[in-house]
Amino acid sequence: LPRHFGLDSMYGLIEALHRGAIPLGRRHELTPVLFATAEAGDPVAAALVKRQAHEVVAMASVALDRLDLLEEEVPVLLGGSVLAARHPQLNDRIAALLAARAPKAEVRVVSEPPVLGAALLGLDRTGAGPEVHRRLRARYA
Repeated sequence: LPRHFGLDSMYGLIEALHRGAIPLGRRHELTPVLFATAEAGDPVAAALVKRQAHEVVAMASVALDRLDLLEEEVPVLLGGSVLAARHPQLNDRIAALLAARAPKAEVRVVSEPPVLGAALLGLDRTGAGPEVHRRLRARYA
């Protein structure tokens, strides 16, 4: 990761990120580099990916448990840029770990922005027709 940004150490990278020396618009570059590094066998990068999978499954499992849905057929939606990238190293691990906790859960990846879901819920509340829904979805396609 530091080399990708032309830096010598993780400390330098952390400082550059914290102080804004690396523009916000470049932060998206971190994830592909992390996955490539993990795939190449780096144990620290692989541990980060593994930990992320465990954390996602922990959050989903707690939510399903609190709703008494661990044994029910239920969709589990994964969203955000990292999960929407559908990297098998992360998403396959999430699916396997979740299957052990909630065997009937179906993992789905959502790539639409959260604002679309909020707007669709709002349209449902107002009773808007299918054409309005279609136009909204087309706007975010």
